[in-house]
Amino acid sequence: MAVRIFSGVYCFFAVVAALVASLTLSLVGCTPQEASSGEALAQAAGGRGAMARFHSAVGDLERGRTGRVTIVQIGDSHTAADHLSGRLRDRMQGRFGNAGRGMLPPGTPFAYWRPYQVSVEQTGRWTVNSSIRGNSGSAAYGLSGFTIVGSARTDMMSLAARDQAEFDTVTVSTWTRPGGGKLAVEVDGQRIGVIDTAGSPVRLEKATFSGEPGRRTLALRPEGNGPVEIADWAVYRKERGVVLTSHGFPGATIDILGTWNWQVTQKQLADLAPALILVAFGTNEGFAPVDALGAYEAQFESYIRLLQQAAPRASIMVMGPPDADRMPDYCGGRGDQRDRRPCQALSASEASSYAELLRGRSATLCRWHPPAGIARVREAQRRVAQRLGVGFWDWSEVQGGACGADRWAKLEPPLEHKDRVHMREDGYAMSADRLYERLMDGYRRP
Repeated sequence: MAVRIFSGVYCFFAVVAALVASLTLSLVGCTPQEASSGEALAQAAGGRGAMARFHSAVGDLERGRTGRVTIVQIGDSHTAADHLSGRLRDRMQGRFGNAGRGMLPPGTPFAYWRPYQVSVEQTGRWTVNSSIRGNSGSAAYGLSGFTIVGSARTDMMSLAARDQAEFDTVTVSTWTRPGGGKLAVEVDGQRIGVIDTAGSPVRLEKATFSGEPGRRTLALRPEGNGPVEIADWAVYRKERGVVLTSHGFPGATIDILGTWNWQVTQKQLADLAPALILVAFGTNEGFAPVDALGAYEAQFESYIRLLQQAAPRASIMVMGPPDADRMPDYCGGRGDQRDRRPCQALSASEASSYAELLRGRSATLCRWHPPAGIARVREAQRRVAQRLGVGFWDWSEVQGGACGADRWAKLEPPLEHKDRVHMREDGYAMSADRLYERLMDGYRRP
């Protein structure tokens, strides 16, 4: 198997300050090429034209002009579960071909990480650095939002392909640093290479290993001669088709993008060359205090602009948050008694005084209801999408709008968990099918 190395120069930026201060995001030395005015006009205000670049890419795939189309999804826990992205991946690959599972965060970076198509495991004493927690133990974060550090020979990270997800190409991204150790790479139980992570200056490197098709397992083991820091790993197939790379972060808001090293992230996006980026945040922002949302629309716009600049050839679809319902803890009740209470959307007066009602422990809120912030977040995202000419998909419409999460939780069998925030697998599958239809709306097979 051959090895190729891709290097990215390491740098830090005051990203969050730059995002809020300037919507143009002119980061010195790190500004991607702007999309042409003609391309911008093709992205018609969230309508079918917003998917023009994606449709062009899959059209080229079907014509045999290109071998791979990549989709990147970034989001909160709805993405982290991989139910929606897993179903969407299956639909896209069933239509256009399977080019592999693509990039994943390293190992098992958070509890309940259950990716589709592959199973992953880590053993030993790995240390997880997470951009969710703003953990500064890592040099920087790229697209995966995590790094995992290990040093002992007994540390091991493994991936096994399920179903028809066999692979022939492996990539592993690591941070090099003075004193970095070596990392052994094994495929189907055979050692096929070693990655040396010693180096200066600190930088991200990607090693690629290619072999015969039909490979099923990948394992990474430190050699025990120094710490190794893994940023991501990926498995691909040389067959023509689609790759959907999803990165989700439980409890995250769109602001998580401000914790990443954007020179590194930009280089990773350039390497992946996505034809479509799905942005799926908003649930956690919607549960935040309403008085904290004053700058949200401007902040959200700055992050979408950042993605546009980092991937100027990609279509972007903003996925407005699904319905989610709450009942304050002070309302009491347990189990089925609490579960059976009705759901009713907030009145205009309740929405305008929502924070005061919560602070006053008002009994009028002792029913299931969408929190006041979630509609504000959804509409802010819709306006941003319209201004920037990117797609917008209102996920809550799949559930029937306000109180849809409560309705889904009371179905037999239910499509929503009792928390009225997270869907069950069938709920995510139904959502993915509707999203697939939205993404393919207007596409004509060549």
